[in-house]
Order: sequence, then structure tokens, then C-alpha cells
Amino acid sequence: MTAISIRNLSKSFGKKRALDNVSLEIQRGEMVALIGASGSGKSTLIRHICGLEVGQAGQSTVEVLGSSIQHGGRLATKARDMRRNIGVVFQQFNLVGRLSVLSNVLLGNLGRIPAWRGTLGWFTAEEKKAAREALARVGIPEVAWQRASTLSGGQQQRAAIARTLVQRSNILLADEPIASLDPSSARRVMEILATVNREEQITCVVSLHQVEYARRYCPRTVALRDGRIVFDGPSSELTNPMLVELYGANSEELILPEAPPQPAKPKRVVEPERVPAFA
Repeated sequence: MTAISIRNLSKSFGKKRALDNVSLEIQRGEMVALIGASGSGKSTLIRHICGLEVGQAGQSTVEVLGSSIQHGGRLATKARDMRRNIGVVFQQFNLVGRLSVLSNVLLGNLGRIPAWRGTLGWFTAEEKKAAREALARVGIPEVAWQRASTLSGGQQQRAAIARTLVQRSNILLADEPIASLDPSSARRVMEILATVNREEQITCVVSLHQVEYARRYCPRTVALRDGRIVFDGPSSELTNPMLVELYGANSEELILPEAPPQPAKPKRVVEPERVPAFA
């Protein structure tokens, strides 16, 4: 079954062409990376998939799980209901800092519970159990009662992923989820997304700035340049020379620099043990 189907999608902001006649299909259960230099259209495409932006008027369509979320520059009337099946993780985490981590994760239920319960912050014991299990799933069960503002960046991003798990979405869109994280936290977040994709069969589309993470965690990569798809295929085929050919000088944004060689540690000279002389 096709999870996401995009046809002839274009979008301009003033004179800037953010998306230029993009057509793309993503099958259910796929783990797909979106890569491209700054301004290539990655975030704009993700916002169109979840219905936060609409394309130009015309023949453009975006379908999610077989239903149209927008067509011809207009949102579908049922777009709000369809968003329940689309979890979105942003670079900025979007957690409420003064609330506990558990409370933030419970907000993933808002699209599936009566509005009055969401307003009062009233959640069932079963919903709280599911939120704690989601935090355990992403490896941070011990922070459930901490204020969200006290977490590190990597922990906040994991809490945001736990919130989407509680949402029980069939599609997870991650817009630059590791851009502001240190390498160790970035790897941990990508491992969690890959595990969720593999074990839950949730379709994952991840916007990334470095191609190395796409090669390691995403079997398929879609590369954008100036709002157009310039590569769509196995991540293993997207070599550094190909990136240079596609992006020119901008390819430096996408290729992680090689670690400089570490100077050899001086060998420790072990003095021979001195044996005291006895008269």
C-alpha cells in the first residue's frame, strides 16, 4: 500500500521557487531520507505532506494512506482528521518546558480524545501507562517526572518521538531531528527512528543535513536541489563524488568532514627496576 503519494506539487514564496513540480511515492513501512543543501525544499515538502502548507493552484495532489489531504492548492475537508495518523518531529522539539516530560508525551493523545479532557489535562490510567512505555521505548523512562526544560537536547528529541508513539500514527515525519544535537545524541535518535520503523512498520520520512546518516539508517534517499528531485534511489548509491556533481560547492554541507588523524601517543619508557645493592 502506498503511504504517501505526491503529484505535480509546486510552491513559491514570493520569487523563490521552494518546490518545482515534485512527484514522489513512498510505500508503507519505508524508511526514507530527504537530503539537500539549505533551501533545497526539504522542510517545505514535509509541511505539505502533513497539511501545514498547500501547493500552488493547479493539478497538484498529496495523498496520505490512500486519501487526499490536499488537491489543487486546497486542503481536504478531512485534513484535520487525517493528521491523527501523521506524527511530526521538529528540530525545535516543541515541548512545553514548564510541564513534566510525561505530561508532554501524553499530549500525543489530543487528536484521539474528547476536547474537554485535553483542556483539563485529564488522562486515563491506561493512557499514562502507554506514555511511560513510550518513554521506556526511547530509553528515558527515568525522566518522566522532570520538567521538560531540564532535559538535554537529545533527551528532549527522544521525548518528542515518544509523543508521536503515543499518538499511534502510521506515518512519522521528522524535519531535521538531529540538526542541533551532538554526534552521540544524533546517532541515538536515528537508531530509535530506525527501530520504530523496523518493529512497528511505521513509515518514516526523515529530513537530514548530512548524507552519512542517510546511508547508515535509511535504505532509500531522495535528494532535492532548488525544489526539484535530483536523485531517488538506494542510499548506498549516493556517493560523495555524486554529491559533488549534484550540488557543487554546496555539497560541503552534506558531507561530514573526515576526522583528522590523531597524533600518536608517545610510548611510555619503562625504566628497569633498580635493585638496591647491599654491602
